[in-house]
Amino acid sequence: MTRIIHLSDPHFGTEDPGLLHPLCAWVQGAKPDVVVLSGDLTQRARPVQFAAAARFIAALPAPVLAIPGNHDTPLGNLALRLFRPWYRYHAILPELEPMADAGTARIVGVNTANPLVWKDGRITPAQLDRLHRTFDAAPDRRRIVAMHHPIEGPPGEPRSLVGAAEAAAAFAAMGVEIVLSGHLHFTYAAPLSLAPGVLSVQAGTCVSTRTRSDGNAFTMLDLGDSSVTLTHIRAQPDKTFRADADWTLRQEAGRWTAPGL
Repeated sequence: MTRIIHLSDPHFGTEDPGLLHPLCAWVQGAKPDVVVLSGDLTQRARPVQFAAAARFIAALPAPVLAIPGNHDTPLGNLALRLFRPWYRYHAILPELEPMADAGTARIVGVNTANPLVWKDGRITPAQLDRLHRTFDAAPDRRRIVAMHHPIEGPPGEPRSLVGAAEAAAAFAAMGVEIVLSGHLHFTYAAPLSLAPGVLSVQAGTCVSTRTRSDGNAFTMLDLGDSSVTLTHIRAQPDKTFRADADWTLRQEAGRWTAPGL
């Protein structure tokens, strides 16, 4: 079994300080093979916010695979945003698209944040080519992508990723099994409608006060030989974290299936 903790959207600058230690303690106790942090580390890409994000990452069990989100490039400093959009991000993390081998899986990050727009993302043919090469270098490992913007969100959510249809087709062709994303501050999991062999797993915001109905939450994935069990971990009123639901999906005939899907 391979265990992945999927965190997203801490938005340092808007964090609830009372959640930081309980979350890190819960994750430490879960003994994951890898922690994935799928973007929006900060609220406004300010140095003090990146410093807080760096302390948070250091308190998590290694390895941590972190990627940027649309909030991680400066909003108010136009020159920095246009010409050195990741200067502050690189002060704490050297790579925009890191890769990690954990258990039976290879997890590859994709930077979908586009500094030329504020909110929406993009994925390019060059990024898809790089993914293909990176996965082909480890043919025996299961293939997982981490990216901030989802290819598909829950019903009723507008699409926020340019190139989503092309990415779904490419992921299916290269054998990607799971895509981990954030951005919407809402927990959700379902096979992609365009590629039912690819499971989309969205995490809510782990510690930010910018919550939706899901509250503060994150997801744990336990990979079996042809299955994945997803556990939803939610913050409680007393600032502790507790697993409040889990469900198992199985790969059957080239698609992910579960009761109700």
